[in-house]
Amino acid sequence: MNDPVVLIAAIIGALAGAVSFLFRQLVMTKNRRIDDLADERDYWRKIVLAFSHLPDGTTMPDYEAWYQAQHQVPRSGREPRLMPRQEDDR
Repeated sequence: MNDPVVLIAAIIGALAGAVSFLFRQLVMTKNRRIDDLADERDYWRKIVLAFSHLPDGTTMPDYEAWYQAQHQVPRSGREPRLMPRQEDDR
């Protein structure tokens, strides 16, 4: 190993391998943490839904149903009117 090019290439290869390994570990740890947080969020949502009765006996409105009602997509080929249609005076 008297050739300095081989030595430099070996050092660069080792550093690249170490960086890629650490990056892979970082991504795996991030994904595990996101999964844990999603599980915890789902747990607390279920707890809230179980105890979501209001004082008058009704329950909390369903967020998903409200969201779908607020964000309706118009049928294809028919765009919503921005201005009301003007009636003809006869």
